Parts: sequence; C-alpha cells; structure tokens
Amino acid sequence: MAECKIINFTAKFLVVASGENSADNIPVISGLQNFSGETIHSSRYKSSKCFSGKSVLVIGSGNSGMEIAYDLATHGVNTSIVVRSLIHVMTKELIRLGMTLAHHLPLNLVDKLLVTGAKFMFGDLSRHGITMLNMGPVMLKLPIHCD
Repeated sequence: MAECKIINFTAKFLVVASGENSADNIPVISGLQNFSGETIHSSRYKSSKCFSGKSVLVIGSGNSGMEIAYDLATHGVNTSIVVRSLIHVMTKELIRLGMTLAHHLPLNLVDKLLVTGAKFMFGDLSRHGITMLNMGPVMLKLPIHCD
C-alpha cells in the first residue's frame, strides 16, 4: 500500500475536473469555502490565457483534467494536478487505435495492447507518483467487469 502524504498547495485558481461526459460536479471539499481564489468547473474552462503567470491546481485526472493541465502547463502556467486513484495515461491516438481494434479483436487483447503502448510511450511513471491500473481502459468502462 502506498504511503499517504499530505502536500499543501498555494494557488490563485482552482479548476475542478470531475463528473462524467461534461456533467459538472464540484464535490464538497473541506476548506473550499475559505479559498480566496477563483474556482471553476472544467466545463467552463476556455483557454490558458487568463491564467498566464499564475498557479493553478487541477482536481481530476480524466480527459478534461489532463487536457486542461496540459494546456496550462504548455502555456507557462505553474500547474499541478490531483490524481485521486490509479489511472491510465493514454494519448488520444492510443484511445482511437483501441476503439478501432475493439471492432476486430477481443477487448482484453485491446487493453493489453493499449497498456503496452502507453508503457512504451511514457515509460515507468511511478517515479512521478502515478501507478497504472491492472485493468486496461476498455474493460474498465464496461458495465460489468472482474479484477
């Protein structure tokens, strides 16, 4: 089991990227009512321009959270992201490949190919505190799955 470590962040802006398929959901976060900076949901995020030279904490590591964090970081914004649980780090090209292969191959094989491709592209991300799931991203989205 990973050691739990508390890290304090200081930011003027907070982007909450939680919910499913653009349905905004800002969870109850202890202390959020005392946050003096701006809080927005990812569905209201437009571009990194208004965050230039600022510090931003992105909460959520789904597609929206990762895309926003990437946009902010590549445009000079001091960006941090909170990842609550194990995740898959994939490119949109890998996901597109998986969606195409899913029409022709068993889904567990598609998952193995996607996870192998991601490991090849990104290497071992555990040095950054990111641990990948055992189950691949395709099987994970099925309504019923077994570990």
